[in-house]
Amino acid sequence: MPNYLPMQAYTAGSFQMDLHPYVAAPEDRTEVGAALQYGADFRMSWAGKPQNRVGLIQLIFPQTQIFVTTIVGAWNVDKRDPALGGTIMEQCLYGDDVTLVGAHSEFYNGQHTRGIANTGCWLIDTPREINARFAGGVFSGVTNTKFANYVVELSDQKRVIYDQGVVWGYSVVQNGANPAHFDFILQQPKNLSLSATKEHLTAITAFLQRTSPNITLETVKSFVA
Repeated sequence: MPNYLPMQAYTAGSFQMDLHPYVAAPEDRTEVGAALQYGADFRMSWAGKPQNRVGLIQLIFPQTQIFVTTIVGAWNVDKRDPALGGTIMEQCLYGDDVTLVGAHSEFYNGQHTRGIANTGCWLIDTPREINARFAGGVFSGVTNTKFANYVVELSDQKRVIYDQGVVWGYSVVQNGANPAHFDFILQQPKNLSLSATKEHLTAITAFLQRTSPNITLETVKSFVA
């Protein structure tokens, strides 16, 4: 399929990811307004034996602004606004139960953006970023985009976010031997501890403070189990 690279699949602990890299280089790198579009279509899933229904939170470290509130080059909860209702951590869950993936995705068009269940959960994302940092056909843009995912239990009695999550990312660089070609470089998913990752805790806290100003970093830490 045009602009898609071969699918890649990875496992990190209880997380599984299927990834379809996407790179669309400009036909003429020297023309005014030439831009590189890059990203991926991916499905991140988690399987386990929880006591309650579970869903996924996604954090993103982008190089372009996604929403008005997005801080470029920093960790953000990958959601426009906190969801209404539910427990505090539930407000951070990726996507919703209604939205479907659009026709721009060759692989996930028409599918729901997330799944929530007692034995596992998943999300589908199709990020695209555009970077026009070309000069004389040479690309100098920064494309290092990162993601992190954590599992949240959906219970009226608990506010639990699992400590072990996964972090991964990608970048796109111009090929030195063939300047018309751009290489997709993946930082493979690896497990990490939320309680030991202050920048992720800070991003979640800042997101929740939009609707719950009394939430503190220590409050969020107390939800980690």
